[in-house]
Amino acid sequence: MLPSFRYKGFISYSWADAKWGKWLHHAIETYRTPRPLVGTEGRRGPVPARLHPLFKDREEEAAGASIGRAVEEALANSEFLVVICSPNSAKSQWVNREIAWFKTHRDPANILALIVGGEPGAAALPGREADECFPRALTHVVNAAMEVTPEALDEPLAADARDSGDGKRGAKLKIAAALLGVGLDELVRRDDRRRARLRIAATTASLAIAAVMSVLAWSATVARNEALFQRNEAQDLTEFMLTDLRGRLDEVGRLDILETVGSRLMTSYDRQDLAALDADALGRRARVQLLLGEIENNRGNVAGALKTYQAAAATTAELLAREPDVPQRQFDHAQSLYWVGFIAWQRGDLGAAKRQFQGYEALASKLVAADPRKFDWQLEKSYAQSNLGTVASESGDLAAASRHFAAALVIDRRFYEANRTLDDAIMQYGETMSWAARVAARRYEFARAEVLYGQGVALYRQALAADPKNQALLIKLTIITTQHARALNDLGRTEEARPVADEAIALATAMSARDRSNAQAAEYQRNAQLLAAQLAKDARDHATAARLAGGLLQTIDARRRAGLEINNATLEQENLARLVLAVVALRQRNPAAAAKHYEVVAATAAKLDRSAAGSPNMTLFASAHGGLGLMAPNAGHWKALLGAVERARGRRWPARPCCRPRRCSPNSAPTKAGRLSAAYSRQAMPIPISWRCSRRARPPFYQDRRETDSSA
Repeated sequence: MLPSFRYKGFISYSWADAKWGKWLHHAIETYRTPRPLVGTEGRRGPVPARLHPLFKDREEEAAGASIGRAVEEALANSEFLVVICSPNSAKSQWVNREIAWFKTHRDPANILALIVGGEPGAAALPGREADECFPRALTHVVNAAMEVTPEALDEPLAADARDSGDGKRGAKLKIAAALLGVGLDELVRRDDRRRARLRIAATTASLAIAAVMSVLAWSATVARNEALFQRNEAQDLTEFMLTDLRGRLDEVGRLDILETVGSRLMTSYDRQDLAALDADALGRRARVQLLLGEIENNRGNVAGALKTYQAAAATTAELLAREPDVPQRQFDHAQSLYWVGFIAWQRGDLGAAKRQFQGYEALASKLVAADPRKFDWQLEKSYAQSNLGTVASESGDLAAASRHFAAALVIDRRFYEANRTLDDAIMQYGETMSWAARVAARRYEFARAEVLYGQGVALYRQALAADPKNQALLIKLTIITTQHARALNDLGRTEEARPVADEAIALATAMSARDRSNAQAAEYQRNAQLLAAQLAKDARDHATAARLAGGLLQTIDARRRAGLEINNATLEQENLARLVLAVVALRQRNPAAAAKHYEVVAATAAKLDRSAAGSPNMTLFASAHGGLGLMAPNAGHWKALLGAVERARGRRWPARPCCRPRRCSPNSAPTKAGRLSAAYSRQAMPIPISWRCSRRARPPFYQDRRETDSSA
């Protein structure tokens, strides 16, 4: 009796060939065996109707402390091993390890090869070593210790998906025939037999020639090939950790594993002589520093993150000065400028953030000018415009913010329309829609804002339904759901907004539960909780509003006691929660408690930059003094508020009343300052700047897997 396996086959590939892995997985799992062959006796028993399931390496395995254990379990439960062969897989230690494991634990005859790039036997040709497509473990004897020996085997027969070989159709049929245990001719009988035979003959001839050439040249080139192989292995491992591995870990939200990866890479670089490293190696070292800084920032260690970002910026600036016209140098330094500016933004230093983002935008413009057809550079331009729009929005310059986000939206819409199933395209488009909606809301275009938020929610829900474990998509959906609830409330649809806010809290809680050390997830959870408190306050559900706002203050106090830095966004959350508690206290006829909350907010806002009349800082100042002024009209609060507004740049108070004006008592008509306070208090709560945690740390040259980007 033949053994039973969980998987029909295990697809082994380099993450750089992810599109081929996805194609093969789909092509084989959806392949239907010709009806006359189903149930007949094949080489491996009755021929099945379908070939599934297949295990696609590093896509189906669960994140955990031991990735290797999960892979070995999948290999042990797979009848076949299908190796996607290319120069990327030839240099991949992971692909070689999986082949070695299968050879030592299973039948080597059940290893199938699919060529998607490079050349068989190229490793034996001087000057073409990098084109070799077969991993060494596939073409050499593997001993019992899973070590690849120098003893070479004949080149394996392989399906060739290249246009010069079998093509995709022919390669698919070859793999399917081997998995079914039937002859290839039986599958292609109804298709073009002549073309199939020619492709098989051509493949066989090329493999035979490659094998002869490999035997003749091997003895003279083995030493040099080995040295080059080891160097390429180290470089490829670094790129793998910085791009593919970190991309997958981002999706599942595992900062702990990501930190281990970054620390090991940095330890490796610290052991080397930096003066002996070439420009590319120094650039990779700077990218490792940005990765470590990003991890520190996600953990709430802003000071530690800034120190690491500045060290990376010093390196990338020096490399750019040496080679000012090299796109990779321009790109690397742009990333450093972004992260240094991001910390400035977190700390509320909008001037410093703007200077860094302007430098980033200038480098992005150079990249676009040098190669307008490269869409990766167009995206850098979009990111830069979005960052400048963020700073303009928080500085109160809503006209400039609207222009920046409109420019970004043009690029992002074009990117999405060309790549509707790509996570990067989905998240970038949704993020820019979110920011454009936020600016629209602050300009009192509430209906337009609600429509944009609703479109973004639908976009992310659809993407998350297709990939439920994707942490990056969950973050996006959490944030935009929060903002959608706020937009509904701005339109006066509070009863519709409350369940949407509850959904945002549930999403944020699920996101935080995946990695409780992630400060970013905790901040989004606080945003959703604050919004729910504000909606409960508007609905006069005082108990719920007080519970949510009070719990938020306790959470932030716990962060202070733990010694964590309270950034600008968290400080704003704290003050807005106090404003909710102040209104609830007034309604419950407790003016002393209300005054206490208003006074704390007023004192905090007095220390912040209020030079822009439309800024969030001015909103807090106006709300606090307006509340105190209504309680004590003759205590000078209105005078302080009017003075602050007169001193603010541009005198940008609203040109029309807010969507739901403050109700005044019959005995007190609203003064000019009272109207200003009411209007300011209705502005949308600011949310964090674009979190470009994944995308920002990886250059588009190595973009071969799903990456995540930030969110408005």
